[in-house]
Amino acid sequence: MHTFSQELDAVPPYSFELTVHNPAGWFWHNPLEVYEAGRIWTALHLSLGKPVGLRLESLGSLEKPKILATIFSRHKLTNREEKEVIEMVIEGAGLRDSILEFYEAVETDQVLKHTIHNLYGMRRGAMLRTDIFNSATLAITLQNAPINRTDQMLQLLITNYGEKITFDHKTTYTWASPKSIMNADEKELTEKCKLGYRTKYLQFIAEAVTNGTCPTIKELLEMPFEKAKAELTKLKGIGEYSSEIILPHGEAFPIDIWSAQIFHKLFFPHQPLPPKQEAIQKVRKQAAERWGKWRRLAFVYVLSDLTNISKKLKINL
Repeated sequence: MHTFSQELDAVPPYSFELTVHNPAGWFWHNPLEVYEAGRIWTALHLSLGKPVGLRLESLGSLEKPKILATIFSRHKLTNREEKEVIEMVIEGAGLRDSILEFYEAVETDQVLKHTIHNLYGMRRGAMLRTDIFNSATLAITLQNAPINRTDQMLQLLITNYGEKITFDHKTTYTWASPKSIMNADEKELTEKCKLGYRTKYLQFIAEAVTNGTCPTIKELLEMPFEKAKAELTKLKGIGEYSSEIILPHGEAFPIDIWSAQIFHKLFFPHQPLPPKQEAIQKVRKQAAERWGKWRRLAFVYVLSDLTNISKKLKINL
């Protein structure tokens, strides 16, 4: 096994643990990653499909952050491939993101001001935001499903169609590649991964990604938020909720009826919850007015600190 290591700086304050090991239980890269004592191991595909293992660990502190990234590969990587992984880590771990501007913008917000101390230095850690198909896979499996069903589908997809990699005495998996899903037998994919109606949408997007008719994350990021959302919703199976899970923009606010109930209590504590779609649109509008370009990060901070917010505001969330 070949290895390549590089130390990376982050914009302080930066909490490695909160970023890659989210308090809400969300995974950083995929559900089968391994996190132990301040280190995380995961596996990913390079742009040409080559699988590699990745270990990240913190060497610094909150105010002087430094991350050590170690890449494991069966064959020696080229300089270009090494750079590709490092760029994915920088983006996926939010190492270049400045958090202080966000804190300044929300320091008087009646909800978010309670989260800053508990989550100080946390970024929206999401390696998903570097890959359109992985993000779309998550979005589709979240549709009309409680979290345990989503977890079940994702784990079955990854273990049946991803690549198993053992490195550094750890075993994990890559996400299923677009080609592996596109070429899978529809009936077998549905049954093995318990996808139901979602199979046809996942295979459609896999084909679009493989054929280059689906925009990349980079292309989406270069578009204004509303235009990027419109581009995504042209894809079969991608509506407003799913598009906002996928979009890398700070304005995205991926609200479903579960999270709408939480935010409705926070925004309108003395008002009854309206019907489902009305509640979602009402909450989405309020979040845009209240948090503007910071609403994606606000979404993450609130859902990562529900117990604390409940106590501070005396609201049962």
